[in-house]
Amino acid sequence: MADYSFKPEILIIDDDSEICETLELLINGLGYYVRYFTNPSQGLEYFERELNPIVFLDVNMPMISGLDVLPKIKAIDAKTQVLMMTGERDIQTVVSSLYHRAADFILKPFHLKSVEAAIARSFEYYNFLKDKESQDEAITRDLRLAARIQSKTMQLPKLKKKIYAEVVPVRFVSGDFYQAIAVDEDKTLILMGDIEGHGVTSGLIAILMTTIHREIARNTSIHPGNLLTRLNHELCREIGTHSMTAVSILVDHAKKTIVYARGGHPFPIVFKRNSLDTELLQENSGQLLGILDSIEFGEKEISVEEGDVLFLYSDGLLGSTSHPLVQTLTHLPGGALRIDSMKKEIETYTNYLVSSSKAGDDIAYLLLEI
Repeated sequence: MADYSFKPEILIIDDDSEICETLELLINGLGYYVRYFTNPSQGLEYFERELNPIVFLDVNMPMISGLDVLPKIKAIDAKTQVLMMTGERDIQTVVSSLYHRAADFILKPFHLKSVEAAIARSFEYYNFLKDKESQDEAITRDLRLAARIQSKTMQLPKLKKKIYAEVVPVRFVSGDFYQAIAVDEDKTLILMGDIEGHGVTSGLIAILMTTIHREIARNTSIHPGNLLTRLNHELCREIGTHSMTAVSILVDHAKKTIVYARGGHPFPIVFKRNSLDTELLQENSGQLLGILDSIEFGEKEISVEEGDVLFLYSDGLLGSTSHPLVQTLTHLPGGALRIDSMKKEIETYTNYLVSSSKAGDDIAYLLLEI
């Protein structure tokens, strides 16, 4: 039966036409297609169009060294396997070729067996890289879809008061999350959490937590202590692999009160509208969720004033309440636009962390005007 298997074209770049023709005969005899160039610039131009999986490249050429062409080929397609050819047994040439990611080193004159073996090894590794690239692309597509789905679960409600929030994942999907629910026109229920780790698994658990939280708030209870207790039961009984820090807060805008329960999450901060005073929500349990099923989370109530700003955040943004960002937010001018100034300062700092590669963990924050 005829062999209809596809064999890609192999490219040869060598200034010596006799060498090219000899190598072409050898490779044709192995069943592969061949194209050769004695002009390195033309060969590089051809490669840029065709992206040949294997390139035989001469080291010593008068117009340009093969060691200069090699990194250009790898920059165009890193998967391409470049086999360097030379008649010199120069160890420095070998070292330079390997440094620039040459696949192999072929000495002239050529031996059929060595050429055949080098091609076989190169195709095997090229196909491995190609498969990996396809898998990576599929994973990236799935992660982008997961990120879009997660963002849909964290849409903010329309309130009479200003509310801003953002999650910045380390990579696509975040273990940090928030949820804000307009219970009625005067009450806002907020949940912020940080699932252990980050990535797809943490992101899926975060989506599950917000789904369960919304269902409980809609049908059973809006009391923060009860909500954290129920979420802790779910993590312990149904998941059993990940812990979570969380804080649940019920803001009554009419009565000017905040009721909250905390499970190991960084302390939320209330910034006073017209002063430099702040109040930390630091009472109640510091116990993480998902560790002990028997924990009951208590509640604490405090009074606030109209125009105060509630600030929730994850440890990816701030490591402590003594962070310079907190001092900056504290000293911003008071009044109706204070929450907008706070948002701008937080975004500036977040962008700095991301652009300077100093964001080692997912970042989340939420600002709510009382």
